Amino acid sequence: MDKSIQKGDIENNTELINLALNIVQKNDALQLISRKIESLRANPKFKVCYQELYELQSMLRQTLLLDMDRENLQLLIHEKNQLFYSKLNELYPRLTNKEIRLTTLVRLNLSSKEIASILNISIKSVEMNRYRLRKKMQISSKVPLNEFIRNLF
Repeated sequence: MDKSIQKGDIENNTELINLALNIVQKNDALQLISRKIESLRANPKFKVCYQELYELQSMLRQTLLLDMDRENLQLLIHEKNQLFYSKLNELYPRLTNKEIRLTTLVRLNLSSKEIASILNISIKSVEMNRYRLRKKMQISSKVPLNEFIRNLF
């Protein structure tokens, strides 16, 4: 394989991984703030500002759900992985868009926790989706999923 192509792939993946990890860190911080607000709302001393705390918590939840970084990450992933998508579609034409998205995140070597944060789903959901992806792609449980996906081409 051409070394310039490999270097470009590494640079593309580094940018994608950095963006993905930034989303994870941002979500972790927002969830921590949300939990602190929840504990303040539960404290009777703060009954006076209950409505304001409720509004803040609602804004945080909306930010977690509608985060533009997720969209930017998806666009960047799509833009930088056209060859991978073509090969994946050729080998596994029955994969859904969600499965392709998961495959791409797994290819970046992100953990289930990081993927869950990026997709705003539970870790258990990610694990179940990984299991279903393995089954659909007929990958043995003995083979690491991320290695298999990275070695597709």
